[in-house]
Amino acid sequence: MENKVNRIDLWILIPVLVLITFSIGVVFSASSSWSVKMSGDSTYLFKNHLIRAVLGICMVFLFSRIDFHNTITVRKLLMLAAVGMLLYLLIFNVETTKGVSRWIRIAGMSFQPADFVKFALVINLAYMLSKKKDYISSLYYAYLPMVSYVMIVVVLIAIQPNFSTATTIFATSMILFYVGKVKIKHIVFTMVSIIPAAILFVLSKPYILNRIFSFQEHTSGGDAGYQLSQAIIGFGNGALIGVGPGNSNQREFFLPQSYDDFIFSIVGEEYGFIGVTLVLLMFGIFIYRGMQLAKTMEDNYGKYLAFGITTVIGMNAIINMLVATGTIPTTGVTLPFLSYGGTSIIFNSIAVGILLNISTHRNQPKGEMWTEKFAEDD
Repeated sequence: MENKVNRIDLWILIPVLVLITFSIGVVFSASSSWSVKMSGDSTYLFKNHLIRAVLGICMVFLFSRIDFHNTITVRKLLMLAAVGMLLYLLIFNVETTKGVSRWIRIAGMSFQPADFVKFALVINLAYMLSKKKDYISSLYYAYLPMVSYVMIVVVLIAIQPNFSTATTIFATSMILFYVGKVKIKHIVFTMVSIIPAAILFVLSKPYILNRIFSFQEHTSGGDAGYQLSQAIIGFGNGALIGVGPGNSNQREFFLPQSYDDFIFSIVGEEYGFIGVTLVLLMFGIFIYRGMQLAKTMEDNYGKYLAFGITTVIGMNAIINMLVATGTIPTTGVTLPFLSYGGTSIIFNSIAVGILLNISTHRNQPKGEMWTEKFAEDD
């Protein structure tokens, strides 16, 4: 029987294209002063971002044409590469920046393995959840093999140290387990068990404590939360319609990482409440359509993969915007598709391309061809 192939979900594609296109102008404005300071060229960071933004758009369309089931055949290789890169960072302590080791430099470009790892893990977990669905309640044959992957990745990322990304990956995995109908008691036990270790880790890392104390002083009117205070000033300057593109005051060295972690504040300053609303609307549409796709998928692997990709991107967006508005302490999580390029925009775009391909298989049941062609033994 011929399977019906649907068109890609435009309500997933359009918000992503809008955000990436919008980022080009915002990053140009937010990065110009910092570019001069770094290289003497006001367009230095902008040109790097432009290249990656264009490449990201190409990745969206390229991977939307590749059957998402093919990710199953390379899932073990992806996980091996993910763990290998994290171990490489740990052993060789390469590309140390700000006292942490999170980057690998390849061909003159800094590559952050965590951007790749989170999607490699989602692919692996989505497959395992779909394959083990008949005995998903089993602790030894289902849950422990899956949670082992999660804990290996979380520990290796946490000790870089990158506690915020490790926490995000752990939370995403637990949510994915819940959606995959893993026993609640297994999830709760894992979460309760990791709390003491997480507390000890936080207490052993001065930079995390500084962020927490700075946030507390910021919310109580103190001076320690300089970065958060400057971010909120940016929103205040923007008011309803903003000060206009290229007219930000906060980008002039007042707001550190204005083109990266705190790009949302520049959006608020230059485009005002209207610009902030546009960004929120785009992410809202993307998250809603991604979740709806996951809900309606007949193919279990596609269902869990769509949910995982949407959750990873959506959670990173929400966390970044909460940080920029001073709602939670600084985390170092970038705003997907809007923050200065790096490799994050590439991997997020690849993930969106996979999500779009999943949308072409909606309402298509998992048949014998899926089982025979793609199923593997663990």
